[in-house]
Amino acid sequence: MADTSAKPTRGVVYVAWGRDHVDVARRSAASVKRSNPDLGTTIWCKDGDDTSGFDQAFFIPEGLKRPKVNVLGDSPYDETLFLDNDTIIRSDLGTMFDLLQKYEMCGAQVILWHRPRHQKKIDLDLPETFPEINTGVLLYRKTEGVLALFKDWADTFAKSGMGIDQPSFREVLWRSDIAFYVLPTQFNKRVFEASELIWSDQPRPRILHLEILRPQKNPIKRWLSNLIR
Repeated sequence: MADTSAKPTRGVVYVAWGRDHVDVARRSAASVKRSNPDLGTTIWCKDGDDTSGFDQAFFIPEGLKRPKVNVLGDSPYDETLFLDNDTIIRSDLGTMFDLLQKYEMCGAQVILWHRPRHQKKIDLDLPETFPEINTGVLLYRKTEGVLALFKDWADTFAKSGMGIDQPSFREVLWRSDIAFYVLPTQFNKRVFEASELIWSDQPRPRILHLEILRPQKNPIKRWLSNLIR
């Protein structure tokens, strides 16, 4: 008898507000398609933004202070990779998605987790050895636990009054009992060491997540940003 069970849908989701941010998200989505042509790409953006280059688009409801906190649970995919717009994909991500056969969510720790700005408290006194997760690269499947975490995140972020979302994510992850996996840094590459630019036996980055990839007003920085593919 033929196996009629459907494979889970997989895709990448972005959240961008304004033309410049949509443009850099479009560049990231193009990098997804180069090495992962079967992955869908979806953007949440402002009504009227140019959504060419994406497979799907949804409009962000008015009045949201930090839209990604509120919309990630509404991903159109069973298995989702959320990416900040300032990212570039450098390899096939199939084995990354395969982690979701065991885990419900995956993310990478912030690099400078020891700094006070990454230890901010909302409700809980957490051990410093439970670092913040960088929420610019989150892989997840839509389980009841994950959707409950997203709901708790939205509520806790709103309560915090903060403009940043990682302190609230840290606390809701501590409260949650979902199966969470910490990704190697190559799946959220934030900083290069000098040795890596010359020679290194470290694994090559799979996902670049760099400040230079953000919208740049300075023409030199914009030129440098556009060199990264």
